Amino acid sequence: MKSKVIYLLTLLLVVITGCVKSYRDPAFDPNNLGYPLGTFTGEFARIHKNRMTYKYDTTRAVLKLVLSTNTGFAVTGDTTTAHAGSYGSFSEDFVNMSFDDVTYPVKYSAKKTHLSGFYTYIYDGTLLKISSGGTTDTLRCIYTLKKIN
Repeated sequence: MKSKVIYLLTLLLVVITGCVKSYRDPAFDPNNLGYPLGTFTGEFARIHKNRMTYKYDTTRAVLKLVLSTNTGFAVTGDTTTAHAGSYGSFSEDFVNMSFDDVTYPVKYSAKKTHLSGFYTYIYDGTLLKISSGGTTDTLRCIYTLKKIN
């Protein structure tokens, strides 16, 4: 009887150990490449899905994004039609970025897209992909940028 209890306790310990999640601090992850800082250039895509026809309308522009801990962020480049030139402060963790665009109009709706609000991002040390909206949203903004310095 004692041997069955020992086996049961051992099995229970294995099951409990398998269910416990381990937390790894991203700051000590050897695969972590740090936060994206510097100058990036690449394509911005605004993808809108029409709720009635389920067709996509995509607008593209080539942008330059500067991310600095001292001065914040700045968007320049082709800001004539789809995306507004803007600047402000930003914050980031290892999966999300938040942009506070000081040029975003307060009293009316913006005609161009501004880099403002919450986004998810992926950064591999060279390529930075920032996106808003999920797969069920009717509007997605995707920035696919490459670090130039």
